[in-house]
Amino acid sequence: NLGNSDIYTVPSCILIILVCAPAAYCMSRVKFKLNQVFEKLIIIGLAIPNIMIVMPLFSVVNKLNMSGSRFTLIFLYTACSVPYTTFFLMTFFKSISTTFEEAAAIDGCGPIRCFWEIMFPLVQPAVVTVTIFNFIGKWNEYFMALIFANRSELRPIGVGLYQTVTSMMNSGDWAGMFASVVIVFVPTVIIYIFLSDKIVSGVTAGGVKG
Repeated sequence: NLGNSDIYTVPSCILIILVCAPAAYCMSRVKFKLNQVFEKLIIIGLAIPNIMIVMPLFSVVNKLNMSGSRFTLIFLYTACSVPYTTFFLMTFFKSISTTFEEAAAIDGCGPIRCFWEIMFPLVQPAVVTVTIFNFIGKWNEYFMALIFANRSELRPIGVGLYQTVTSMMNSGDWAGMFASVVIVFVPTVIIYIFLSDKIVSGVTAGGVKG
């Protein structure tokens, strides 16, 4: 179960940043006709709980014959985090002065290179913060994993813990039950202890306009 959670959580967190960071940069810097429409769609996506779209997703996954695969849960975790992560990063890109891009353009730096070498490093506090939030959310996610990882070899730690706790409650092994709970939340506690300063700086930096 721990191995499955690593397989689901780490790749999805990486894919979320690779997808949302360029999207947030484009929507905050490039002005086009559908810019406001996309921003409103992102806000609407933030307002829809994941539990409300599980059944439609289950139908689509079955029609595409993608059930019973680890890639399915990675893809769903990534897609469901796009609205929140994109909106979060947009606020940071908007707070950065355009003089960086103007100076890069004068030196002959193209838009893509400017993003990856200049703008993306400038929002590292935001990237670290939102990645930590996404990691904790995916690590502790239960309902979607219960639906789409329905085989014992695919179950992540959340589903495995629930089954372990249920069996231990029936057997009376309270020491084993509490040990299992501690094993599950120790990674998130360690991450928060070592990266709490980055979380605070990342959350507060978005409110300062450059």
